[in-house]
Amino acid sequence: MTSRLREQITLQRRTVGRDDRGQALETWLDVETVFAAAEPLRGRDYFAAGQMQASLVAKFTIRFRTDVQASWRVLWRGEAYEVQGPPIDVRGQREVLELMCSSGTGDAR
Repeated sequence: MTSRLREQITLQRRTVGRDDRGQALETWLDVETVFAAAEPLRGRDYFAAGQMQASLVAKFTIRFRTDVQASWRVLWRGEAYEVQGPPIDVRGQREVLELMCSSGTGDAR
């Protein structure tokens, strides 16, 4: 399985800092760049708020790690993907994780 991990992705977590005026400012902090198997699952166009938007669902498979959270996101080929739910420990053997993600919605960009 790990021989398929040929794409580089960056795992990011949301962080809150302060701007020059002391206001809360949410940003994304790089946690680590890792190798992954990236598999786009489907594309979907839909109307939202009167404009056409695109959503892409993808599955990223990475080596097992204990720190990945459902609130994180993945950067792949210049596109941000929101993690949709908890990471999946494939076969429960603590070897690889699957991250089901979507782009083009919400705060992913």
